[in-house]
Amino acid sequence: MIPNATKPDGTGLDGAPTGRYGAFRRFLSRFDRRPGASRTADRPAGLPVRAMVLGLLSSRRQAHTRRLWARWLEPVMLRDPALLSVADPLPGCIRVLDTAGWWPALSRRMDDLPATVQNRLENRLADGALDRVLASPEMVNWAESLRDRSLTVLDALRTDPAALALFLEEANTHRMRAASALAIPGGVVALRPLDGADVETLTTALRLSDSWRMLGGRAPDMEIDELLACVRGAMANDSVPPEAMALFAVAGLYTRRDPLLGAALRALLPLPLVDAAAAWLTAHSEERNGSASNLPMLGSGPAPADRGLRDLFEAARRSGDPSPALIRRPGHSMAGVADLSGTQGLR
Repeated sequence: MIPNATKPDGTGLDGAPTGRYGAFRRFLSRFDRRPGASRTADRPAGLPVRAMVLGLLSSRRQAHTRRLWARWLEPVMLRDPALLSVADPLPGCIRVLDTAGWWPALSRRMDDLPATVQNRLENRLADGALDRVLASPEMVNWAESLRDRSLTVLDALRTDPAALALFLEEANTHRMRAASALAIPGGVVALRPLDGADVETLTTALRLSDSWRMLGGRAPDMEIDELLACVRGAMANDSVPPEAMALFAVAGLYTRRDPLLGAALRALLPLPLVDAAAAWLTAHSEERNGSASNLPMLGSGPAPADRGLRDLFEAARRSGDPSPALIRRPGHSMAGVADLSGTQGLR
């Protein structure tokens, strides 16, 4: 017998649950049956206790439907409180606090869909922990429905200024309420309200979010060399649309806040969004050097000089702008890409 072998159903060769939650599943199984008792006679007594334990474990995660919806944005979502007090709009930036405003305002415009999903989630949680339920095929399908309905709502708002203003008012009210419990540099008064540019960024991110599944992680969690390798690979094999890769790249840039990384990303992804984010970071770095900023640079220092990185830096410095030669190159994945920074979509 092979030690610690695991079958496809997540159990060991002896039938016992294994893996990250193996001990917890074995604990729950004690309430399903007792040695010496018939399964039929035992289950009614054990199930209430089992349900109570599962309920306690999920009690701190009441916004289950919001979490399911927000999984689309997770690959680019930023959690650094320091970014909440930045006065100017950050091009292509989505913070986790933003979803605390977006979701309530969106969900009340989705008819009964959120309630339906919430009921299904609650029913499924009677038999499993939250993380496993959210990753189930049924919930993946519901997440797709939530995304589609969100885009329908957001597209309608773009043509109705009055409705958009009301939507933003609701989103900012919910966001401010959530922010009151956070330690934001400068306090909640430093929190810039969400505006139409943020709505366009959200819309663009949701529309492109399906492309991030194949990238295998969150941009904010990647080291500099890992992020650069991810961008290079995606652009080399055309596996991810350039606009989606740009949002992913700038999320990593805002996390590391390294101007050299910005120069490298501009050379790799000559798109207006990346250029705008790198330009913001360069200007902000100059403010920091002049003691005019309290936003720290994260990471362990400048981007490592991996193979070809020096050439990328030099290309970015020489150009001063995204290289049009790369965009115009026949057959290149970014050929003909529209100027995204000229719209509200990626500010």
